Amino acid sequence: MRRLSLGIFLGFLCLAGCGYQLRGRETNLPPGIYSVAVPIFANRTDQTGIETEVTRALVEKFISTKRLSVGPRNSADSLLTGTVKSFTTFPVAVVSSTQSATEYRATVILEYSFQGQKDGKVLFREEISEWRNYPVVSDLNVTEQNKLDAIRSISVLLAERIHEQILGGF
Repeated sequence: MRRLSLGIFLGFLCLAGCGYQLRGRETNLPPGIYSVAVPIFANRTDQTGIETEVTRALVEKFISTKRLSVGPRNSADSLLTGTVKSFTTFPVAVVSSTQSATEYRATVILEYSFQGQKDGKVLFREEISEWRNYPVVSDLNVTEQNKLDAIRSISVLLAERIHEQILGGF
């Protein structure tokens, strides 16, 4: 019986000291930040509307996790701003006999800044990028739609990374 008690005690001791934590409890935020304003990002590219997709994905990510409420700039505790700095596409799959592309890679590079509103202190500033491939077909409208779908996917991935950077506690 004593061995069993010792085994159970050691098991609990190991579990308590393993460092396992439930995700979502800690944040990197200083005290007093409960809301964020996300004005539309700037766009330094030729791709119309890309800033809207990135901003929409960020707002949706913050709303869906409910860890920081999204509010207007004049009443939020923090401010998340950014600029889409680059959008490029280039072929990644080509039919050798015709030298025509069958797949393109879309890449977005953006810079963001997260700061407290009261003191203006910048808490995070980073330049990040993401990419996704999309199919190229003979119908230009379909290819353009595929590119827009890739931009939406990239925007969601960027939003997840930014959200994790701001709120991640690990």
